[in-house]
Order: sequence, then C-alpha cells, then structure tokens
Amino acid sequence: MSQVNALLSERLNKNKKQKSSKTAALAKRSASGNLSGFAGVFSMSELSPHEKELLENILHEYAYENEDVTEDLSTLISITSEVKAINNQAALLHGERIKRAQKILKEYRDGAFTTWLIATYGNRQTPYNFLQYYEFYESLSTPLKQQIESMPRQAIYTLASREGDLNAKHEIVQQYQGESKNELLKIIRDTFPLSDQDQRRRKQGEVAIQLLKRVLSLLSEKKARMTKRQRETIQDYLETIDELVE
Repeated sequence: MSQVNALLSERLNKNKKQKSSKTAALAKRSASGNLSGFAGVFSMSELSPHEKELLENILHEYAYENEDVTEDLSTLISITSEVKAINNQAALLHGERIKRAQKILKEYRDGAFTTWLIATYGNRQTPYNFLQYYEFYESLSTPLKQQIESMPRQAIYTLASREGDLNAKHEIVQQYQGESKNELLKIIRDTFPLSDQDQRRRKQGEVAIQLLKRVLSLLSEKKARMTKRQRETIQDYLETIDELVE
C-alpha cells in the first residue's frame, strides 16, 4: 500500500511540474504576443531591432496627438512576425512541390517543366524564385534555417539565385545582424557580382532609366506636394545616384 501511495504521489508531483512548465511557457508566449495557436503551426522568428523600430515609427507618425501606442506596437509586432512566418512557409511549400514536379517532368521532352510553370503560375520567374529558395534553404544547417527566417525575403531570393560558392552564401546568412534589405542586397551583389554576359545585368541599366523617367514625371506634376523631410530624402537619393553613376 505504501508503494502505491508513493507512486501516486510521484505522478501528482510530475503532473504539477508539467503544468507549471506549461504555465511558464504560456506566460512567455503571452508576453511576446504569441499566445494563439499560430506559433505551434508556423516557425516564428523575432523581428530585428530595425524592423521593430520601423513599426514604431509608423505608429508614431500616424497616431493622434498624445496617443499611447505601446499596446498597439506589441500587437503589430506579433502580427508582422506571423505574416513573415506565413510568407516563409508558403515559399517553402511552393518550392518543395515545384521540385517534385521538376523531377517528374525531367523524364519528358525539353520544355515540359517550363510549360508547366507558366501554366501553373502564369510566369517562370516567380516559381523559379521559390525553387531556388527551397533548394538553398535545404542546404542550410538547422541554426542557419532559423536565421534565414528573419532575413528580408527579396534578399534571400537574390542570394539563392546567384552563382557562387555555397559556403560563402552560408557565411552571409551566418553573419546577418539585422541589416536592412538594401544593405543586405549590397553585400550579396558585392560578393557575387553578375557576369557581363548575364542578361539580368544588361537589363539593370534600362530598368533604372525607365524608373527614373517615372519619378521625373511624378515630380513634374503640378499637384505634387512634398514635405520638407520628403524633399531631403529625395535629395539624399539623388546624391547617392550621382555617386553610383560616376
């Protein structure tokens, strides 16, 4: 009888510890805005300080006078993390299925895979981005997979698509410390520059010209109104462009 009581006591203590552990975990998730079941389905990663600062700036810029944005900021950070997790998981799901389709269509005549991509996605570039992202993601170690989830998606697509040493690509992921998309893209382009024969490089200049024409047309409109801050920002960009084309 004493043994039975001892076993029951041990189980009760074990259950209490498990409940205590779960309660602590729930409290932690609540504090970070992840109390819903979402975090159990998707792999969540914390926003970088730069991303949090950007969200805070948005709220302060559009808030009414003397409005406290603390609670809304916490909620918005949580929502933004969830959106990023959804996008990341969607890209991986697309990439995994595109990879499977590619394996099947390799057994058919040339052009079958491309035709399937266009029939399914309406273009080739989007699914190729998904495929390259998936293949690059699968090449990463578990810690780097967690790291990549917090990085700007466009920059990762660019990194995955560049020809170059895979270890050097992994190193860029490993050394990421919350840089913005543009900062990270510059690192990638400096490390893996496009060859002169690459069609993407030939298009860059023409695309830049067309975009500048659109900006010029927009600023030339009589109704165009800008704040002092916007004018200063545009001037900064113009100076940067001038340095780049010298």
